[in-house]
Amino acid sequence: MRRVVTGALEIERAEKRIRSSLQAAPKVFVTAEYIKAMSDVDLAEIAITSSAQLIEGAIPQGAFTLPDVDGVGVVPDGAEGEKCDRCWKVCDDVGSHPKHATVCGRCADAVEHMPQSPPA
Repeated sequence: MRRVVTGALEIERAEKRIRSSLQAAPKVFVTAEYIKAMSDVDLAEIAITSSAQLIEGAIPQGAFTLPDVDGVGVVPDGAEGEKCDRCWKVCDDVGSHPKHATVCGRCADAVEHMPQSPPA
């Protein structure tokens, strides 16, 4: 499945619609078996995208597929929001954290809980 996603994103990169996979939020159409297999896996993490949506159903016309990977089709889409200064994902909550205005919620929480170095 990851190969199909990365293949679709390579085309987007070559066409200069994205510069990085973190600017993408692909829609991945799969069979029920894939949905079950991915139940505990974050597809965005393994595909290195800002988000990814698994959709059970028929592969739409024009979706990117690979002949040797049955039951997987990818419709590339751009991620919406702003780029987080810490993780570089494009997230819709960047700028909504007063103490950490340039990062996403996940990174704001991580920064908030970082151990502080003692003064030198």
